Amino acid sequence: MTSFEPEKSANLLNRLKQGDKQAYEKIYFTFSKELLYAAYKKTGDRVIAEELVQNIFISLWEKRQDLQINNLQAYLFGALKLSVINHIRSLVMENKYIAYQTLTYSENHQDTANLVDLHDLSSIIEKGINSLPEKTQEVFRLSRYQHQSTKDIATGLNITEKAVEYHITRSIKRIKEYIKNFYIFL
Repeated sequence: MTSFEPEKSANLLNRLKQGDKQAYEKIYFTFSKELLYAAYKKTGDRVIAEELVQNIFISLWEKRQDLQINNLQAYLFGALKLSVINHIRSLVMENKYIAYQTLTYSENHQDTANLVDLHDLSSIIEKGINSLPEKTQEVFRLSRYQHQSTKDIATGLNITEKAVEYHITRSIKRIKEYIKNFYIFL
């Protein structure tokens, strides 16, 4: 890890808050390679690692005036850790859905009962989505059906990435509860 002097860090952060692009570039060039390496180690995918690191630096610039950072290095690596966790969470959900679809659509199991079950599950999921608040529905559909990134959704809806993550987490939790309650009811 890069050893960064606290005085330099405080000076760079003050300049960053004032919109100094050179300070931002200095921070980027000081930490981006290590963040990229750490992200790649965790994800095993260079493209995903680059996207996660890029989003951290975009967020740093966009939120520069509101950030209260005592330790720049700790902040950046903490942000990376949260980004990787959120990425893995979304992969787990996506993989579960893909596994379910693969099982349902496999040639060995493609009978009428499975198609009816899939239609019923899709209908239940759609009802669960429709039970969400309007903004949460919109974020969920953009994320899961149109495969937009958190950053793209935030930009398109003019909300923060944290708000997007909140809506996605909230929607997944509520839809799971809806499905669980529906099957318990049956």
